[in-house]
Amino acid sequence: MKQLITRARRGLREEMRLYLVAVSSLAVAFLCLGGALLALTNLSAVARAWGQSSRMTVYLRDGAEAEDVTQLRASVEGLPEVRSVEHLSSDEARAQFLEHSDVEPGLAALPAEVFPASLEITLAQGVAPSRTARIAERVAQFRAVSDVETYRGWFSRLESLLQAGRAIAGVLALLVALCVLAVIGNTIRLAVARRREEIEVMKLCGATDEFVRGPFVLEGTFQGFMSALISVVVLMGGFMLVRDELDATVAALTGVRAAFLHPLALVGLTLGGAAVGALGSALSLRRYLLV
Repeated sequence: MKQLITRARRGLREEMRLYLVAVSSLAVAFLCLGGALLALTNLSAVARAWGQSSRMTVYLRDGAEAEDVTQLRASVEGLPEVRSVEHLSSDEARAQFLEHSDVEPGLAALPAEVFPASLEITLAQGVAPSRTARIAERVAQFRAVSDVETYRGWFSRLESLLQAGRAIAGVLALLVALCVLAVIGNTIRLAVARRREEIEVMKLCGATDEFVRGPFVLEGTFQGFMSALISVVVLMGGFMLVRDELDATVAALTGVRAAFLHPLALVGLTLGGAAVGALGSALSLRRYLLV
């Protein structure tokens, strides 16, 4: 093993420029895949949070009588599917919006009357969409109600977006794998061509295919691993730079803070890069070992 690592290190030093070009090119491909996975991770978190919360917002008419609002709230709280009800006045709705949003000074000066008072309803988990729709229809008939938002349309569009995102991420992962196989395969072929005489001498001296192949496979593994690792570091740096801005805008609208890739996804990305690099290197060597 020590001799294998020593020979691989020597190969990396001798082909440094060639390998740097390959690693930088592959890092861009892995960065695209990591970005798609990051977007998919956060969209899934939003869909999961909204699906579990089963929220409903009941907007109240301007000037609604307090007695009507009280009657409406008591009726809603009496439903077995309702877990909690929170009354937000116009002032509270405005304060909540400004607290969770990074808005322009002009928007911050908007009066409280622009923000309608509402009842924020949280339904119990497992309530069927059809039952939620029937509850919304019943609530909308109260005199104090202006509009009812169940978020089902938005949630359905988000589910469609997630399905499309998963398909795109799958295709992107396949393209990245093919790209890694092609780039590392060509890189290793060039390195083998430059060391062809050395390989021929080793084979004539009785060296086995495994002995000759070992350092090249290790070099391909290193290229794939470093490409994936560099893409993860760059992606994490970019995410940290824009995280505060994302939390100030997207999180204010969705209630879900931006999150980076799960550690298991990071391990899978880097180890997957190393595995594909090793495979690309091994496949490219088959013809050159027939000496």
